[in-house]
Amino acid sequence: MTILTVPKDNPWMNARALAIKTGAVLGDLLANRVFGNRPVTLTGYSLGSLVIFEALKHLASLPPSKTAHLIQDVFLYGAPVSADPEKWVGVRRVVSGRLVNGYSNDDYVLAVLSRMSDTTWKVAGLESVDVQGIENICCEEVEGHTRWRWMVGKCLEKSQAQGLVPEQVRAQMMTQPTVQEIEIEDP
Repeated sequence: MTILTVPKDNPWMNARALAIKTGAVLGDLLANRVFGNRPVTLTGYSLGSLVIFEALKHLASLPPSKTAHLIQDVFLYGAPVSADPEKWVGVRRVVSGRLVNGYSNDDYVLAVLSRMSDTTWKVAGLESVDVQGIENICCEEVEGHTRWRWMVGKCLEKSQAQGLVPEQVRAQMMTQPTVQEIEIEDP
């Protein structure tokens, strides 16, 4: 039996490790109300959603009196995070409004990278998270991990996030390269 081992110094693992550390820093900044006293809404995709998830985990480790009314809504898309309900119950506690998990079944890059770097086969960016209070939005229009960049606005619309400007969502989608353009750039 051959066991695949992945070097710990590959770019994905390095970026993932930095995202986890950044999340702890963001959580600390939020807890100390460096950004002010008003509740914040956090949105991220890919490793940005990992940063946010780690920040929420940090906040969940603090007493509720320190985190009350701190986070309003959270929108995570293509998150390289375990879909294990135990990991999500604590973070749900610190979000006073909506906690949205946007996922795509067609994100093979996320599937390979996440499963290569984690011991779980259940990845939130690939499937729904079965926890009360978590809203799962299937973003089937996102065809591959690199497409999240141009589709976040559309997925926020699908999630019925407040404060979106439809013209900016359309403009974001118009900058998306075609498959042919990507193939030309990638020798």
